[in-house]
Amino acid sequence: MRIMALDIGEKNIGVAISDKMNVLAIPYSIEKNDDGFAKKICSIIEEKDIKKIVIGIPYNLKGKLGYQANKTMDFALKLKEKINVDIDYFDERFSSKISKDNLMFKKINSKTLVDKYAAAVILENYLGLLKKTRWLKIK
Repeated sequence: MRIMALDIGEKNIGVAISDKMNVLAIPYSIEKNDDGFAKKICSIIEEKDIKKIVIGIPYNLKGKLGYQANKTMDFALKLKEKINVDIDYFDERFSSKISKDNLMFKKINSKTLVDKYAAAVILENYLGLLKKTRWLKIK
């Protein structure tokens, strides 16, 4: 079972996918945020055996839902009507900043890669939380 993360923007949506053991978050693609997105995601879900989607929610610095977070939630609800996969929501604050910093550290200067790397940051944090939660249940 793999998990997919989405970093939803106005024009583009970053996509990241976990490995089969849900340990690694791998930047996968950048898709256009248009009417064909649901169809594209459905094909990725089938091809990669995705069982869950994590959608990054851009809370504001006070931890509240703002304008962009509400738009993202609306998008997620519409997507949920078209796909048959569980959806979780995860705080994505600073994921784009972390992504940009990581790309700069690697001396990669590409604005086009930021979205899929931001999705990978969201997924990495989500997987970390799952691991921590499992560990706490074992103890």
